Amino acid sequence: MPSRVEKLARDIKALRIQGARNIAKSAVLGLNYAISDSKAKNIDGLKADMIKAVFALSAARPTEPMLRNYLGKSIAFAGAEASSLRIGDVAKFRRLVSEKNLQMVKEMDEDLEKLKRHGSALISDGMTIVTHCHSSTVTGVIISAHKQGKKLEVFACETRPRFQGRITAAELAKAGVNVTLSVDMAADRHLKKADLVLVGADAITATGDLINKVGTSGLAHLAHLHDVSFFSCAETYKYDPLTRYGVREKIEERGPEEVWDAPARRVKITNPAFDATAARYIDGYITEVGIVPPSAIAEAAMKKIRGGNYAEQ
Repeated sequence: MPSRVEKLARDIKALRIQGARNIAKSAVLGLNYAISDSKAKNIDGLKADMIKAVFALSAARPTEPMLRNYLGKSIAFAGAEASSLRIGDVAKFRRLVSEKNLQMVKEMDEDLEKLKRHGSALISDGMTIVTHCHSSTVTGVIISAHKQGKKLEVFACETRPRFQGRITAAELAKAGVNVTLSVDMAADRHLKKADLVLVGADAITATGDLINKVGTSGLAHLAHLHDVSFFSCAETYKYDPLTRYGVREKIEERGPEEVWDAPARRVKITNPAFDATAARYIDGYITEVGIVPPSAIAEAAMKKIRGGNYAEQ
C-alpha cells in the first residue's frame, strides 16, 4: 500500500484529522493517492490497490459511516467503470475514478452549505445554545446565524479527555460569537437558561438513534429534563445502512493514556469515544435536505445515498 495512504490512516486514527466530514474528505482524497501511487499495470490490479486502501482507511475510525459510505460509493463507481472500459485502458480508468472522487469532495462542501442554511434558519435572535465536543458543521451553523445579525450566547462543553470543545470555542470566538467554554459537568447549569442544544454526529442508526462523542447522551437527557430542544447537525451520509439489519454501531474504545498517562496501581481506565442517544430525546436532524425527524431519517438518507430525489424542506 502506498506510504501516503498508510500515513493518512495513522493520522485519522490518532485524531490528527477530526470531524466526520473532514475524515471522509481526507479518505476520499486518500483513494486518489492509492490510484496515482499504484504500480498496477491493469485495471484489476488498480482496483485491488483501491480496495486495500479502503480497508485501511475504514479501519482507522470504525464509528464513521460517512467515511464508509463515501469510500463505498467510490469503489462502486470504480467497479462500474471497470466493466465498461477496455481492460488495457488503465490511464482512462485512473482519470475517471480520480475525477469522481474530487466530485464527491465538492458534493460534501455543497451539502454543508445547504445544511448551514437549514440550521441557521432554526436559530432565532437572542438564543442561548449549548454545544458538546467539536463539529465543524455545528460551528458553521452557529456562525451562519451570527453573520445574519442574530445575537447569540453559546456555552461550549470542554469535552474530556481530548478537550475538543476548546476547538469549538476558539472557532466561534474568532468569528465574533459570544462563547463561554464550560467544564462538562456544568452543562445542567447552562441548560436552565438555554433555548437549544446543537451537537454533531458520527453515526445515525436505522431507528434514528445518534452515535456521537461520549457525553452527548447525558446532555440529551438533561435537555429533555429542562424542556430544551435538542438537534443534531448531520449530513445524511452519516446514516449507517447496516443498522437496518441489526448490526450495532461499534463504540470505539480509545487508549487509557488519553485519560491518565500515569495511573495509580490497580486503577482500571475506560475511555469510550462515543455513546448512543435514543431517538426519543432528539427533536430532529438538521441535514442538507432539511430538518428531518428521527423517525424519517433512514428513508431520507437512503434516498440520498442511492441517488434518489428528496425534496428540500
